[in-house]
Amino acid sequence: MSCYTRHLSDILKSVGIKNTKENRKVLDKKIREIMGKEKADCPDVWREVKVWIHNPKKKEKLIEQLKKKKVA
Repeated sequence: MSCYTRHLSDILKSVGIKNTKENRKVLDKKIREIMGKEKADCPDVWREVKVWIHNPKKKEKLIEQLKKKKVA
């Protein structure tokens, strides 16, 4: 679970989300929902996250969707 969230600190900071031990599970769930990877294991989600953060359009979509999701 959430093995990749530590790599998203810049994106999370830009949308005002703190990457804390307490909210990683919720954050992981939201990212999986955004990417349509609810059933994937963590390495598969991380592989997809890397694709998204290196593609400007997908990165913007991720950022916009994270802004809409309520994560403390």
